[in-house]
Amino acid sequence: MRRVRLAVLLPLSACLAPPPEQPSALPLAEAARTATIHRDAWGAPHVFSATDEGVVYGMAWALAEDDWPLIEANYVQALGRAAELEGEEALTMDWAARAMEIPRLSRAEYDRATPRMRGLLDAYAAGLNGWLETNPDRPRLLRRVDPWYPLALIRFKYHLLEFVGYAGLEEEDLIRLQNAGWPEGGRTFPGQGIGAAALPPAWRLADHVIGPLGDRPLGSNQWAVAPSRTQNGRALLLINPHQSFVGVQRYGEVHLHSEEGLVFSGLTVFGFLLPYMGNNERLGWAYTDNYADRDDLYALTLHDPEHPLRYRYGEGYREVTTWTDTILVRTESGLEPRPARYWKSHHGPVLGLDSAGRPLAVRLATLAEGGWFDQWDAMIRARTLEEWKGAVARLNVAYMNVMYADADGNIGYIYGSRVARRDPALDYSGVVDGSDPRAEWRGHHALDELPQVWNPASGWLLNTNSTPFAATTDLPYAPGDFPAYMVGDEEENARAVSSRRVLESLEGTTFEAFARVVWDTRLSEADDMVPRLTRQWEAVIAAPPEDAAAVGLRTRPGLGTAIDRLAAWDRRADTASVETAWLILANERRVMGMRGGGGGAWPWVSALAEALDLLETEWGTAEVPWGRLNRLQRPEPGGENRHDPSRPSYPVAGAPSALGSVFVFHTVPFGHPGPRHGVHGNSFVKVVELGPTIRARSVLNFGQSGDPASPHFFDQAALYSDRSFKEAWFGAAEVEANAVRSYTVHGVHGARP
Repeated sequence: MRRVRLAVLLPLSACLAPPPEQPSALPLAEAARTATIHRDAWGAPHVFSATDEGVVYGMAWALAEDDWPLIEANYVQALGRAAELEGEEALTMDWAARAMEIPRLSRAEYDRATPRMRGLLDAYAAGLNGWLETNPDRPRLLRRVDPWYPLALIRFKYHLLEFVGYAGLEEEDLIRLQNAGWPEGGRTFPGQGIGAAALPPAWRLADHVIGPLGDRPLGSNQWAVAPSRTQNGRALLLINPHQSFVGVQRYGEVHLHSEEGLVFSGLTVFGFLLPYMGNNERLGWAYTDNYADRDDLYALTLHDPEHPLRYRYGEGYREVTTWTDTILVRTESGLEPRPARYWKSHHGPVLGLDSAGRPLAVRLATLAEGGWFDQWDAMIRARTLEEWKGAVARLNVAYMNVMYADADGNIGYIYGSRVARRDPALDYSGVVDGSDPRAEWRGHHALDELPQVWNPASGWLLNTNSTPFAATTDLPYAPGDFPAYMVGDEEENARAVSSRRVLESLEGTTFEAFARVVWDTRLSEADDMVPRLTRQWEAVIAAPPEDAAAVGLRTRPGLGTAIDRLAAWDRRADTASVETAWLILANERRVMGMRGGGGGAWPWVSALAEALDLLETEWGTAEVPWGRLNRLQRPEPGGENRHDPSRPSYPVAGAPSALGSVFVFHTVPFGHPGPRHGVHGNSFVKVVELGPTIRARSVLNFGQSGDPASPHFFDQAALYSDRSFKEAWFGAAEVEANAVRSYTVHGVHGARP
């Protein structure tokens, strides 16, 4: 019989008392496994404990309650074991995770971790394992979690799913290696080849990095507003990452409060050790992706058929390391072992072959070193700008624009990246010659060498995956101040144009007003698109009678009226706006026509005519408001990711990133006139006012829980559709007053609520 240990709940005021001068009365092992979880009306977990290890233990328990299947799926992929559950379709990803030695590198990082970090990792694993012990029927594969699994998940999510593609590895490079193997060395999988269909869509290989409208990637927003622009003299921060709505990237919200100082409210990935953007009681930060050249793809030159594992390096040779492993693959008859071969050079793992048959090795910033959670832990525990900068200066977090604000009124922006020092005489923008010793990395640039700006006179800062040279006005730096390889190919994208318009308009703004404008949907690109459309229509009208295409367009009923209405439209996406539906669908059909080599002499007019025809065919009328097409619907776990009219959905005003909507919402199927459902975009939105007390609001696109039976599976969708928020309770009294369920998890045999 399992013994369940119950604990008496204490008032939050007791949980939040100043740290005692003497050690806690609880033994360390006990204190590290005791936490009180308060769930608010939206299911968000607020975790309180006497110790830092205790809140991490409680966080793990709470997130397992919310979505253990996603935590398990994330870890299984990171360990290179997904084929044991998913079969053949996961084989290539498993091979890549093992080729990059993610399990080995993660174990090694844990083994050399500081006592503090090992304690946190141990407590997190204990929290998951404690929950598993009370829920033994829930795992599909993992019966226990080892403390190095979160370190593997970091490498899987960032290095494998993203950085490999940013380094330049193409899909065909990977397939060539899988099918041919090392030259003279046989296939990667003996007797078996693969095709493109075997590659998972979540993997951002180089030829998948460009989105359907040319945006890389499809979004994220961060703003900071200085006290000079606010009514009450407090700084404001927008945290607005854009990720896929399902899969490894799905966010959960969590609030931690330890008497030892680990106090933070923000978002995390299911399976991460810590939340990694949000705020403590003094400061906060947001992240967006950036594209500094932090990774390189090296081509190896082979010259010696007698020694096929040798590659040229300088005046001599080096030898590639090769090894084999066995991947288990689920089949109809059970788990089938598949032997696989791997190679690595001193540059890094070999993941592809180029068109000339040269092996391609990839070197990725911090793949071996790790340290991401060490940096986030130090950032969370910082209480001053100087402490926070000291944490960021580690540059263990290998990339991301960082936006900062604090209770002292400071705002700042850093083009954060661990950028290797390189020989400026060489070109690192493509595949690098792996035989040239001059191409080796020479340490990395320090924090103070990166683009950054603090407390600008403008009173505002922005980044929307945009160039650091669009962060604000009167920047203290220029492109020529940095090595050519440091800053990537980001541009002043359409969301940056929209964001600047909004931020420059803020004078004496309030928290309430700020919480409204972060949902702005004015399409800045429409300022170019609509005039192009009208000019093309004028050309169609002026075309001679023998131009059959022009005659067909100008005699199309309703086309001219639609163009007149678009010219008069306010260019804001809105669920009630028919013109929004027309422009966005027309733009998608134009893009599809360009891909197919079509479009004709008047691509905009032709695309609009096609859009109107499609709407009339699908709906019986072209007068279809955007909200009828643009829907938010949560797919069933493991179900087909398509719109299902029999299940609940909400209209959404947001629009594609490349059109300039701050509220980003991408739907599939692209270019389709019927109801489409969101798959990517605003996945978490949080606004924070920093001052003597924290005021914050937040919303997830779906809800906190991954369980369709939970009331928190889809409960935040109505807020999201309405462009509104829930309160992100932070202070002890407000958490206690708004908790609808409170319980203590205690010891390995935790109380099951």
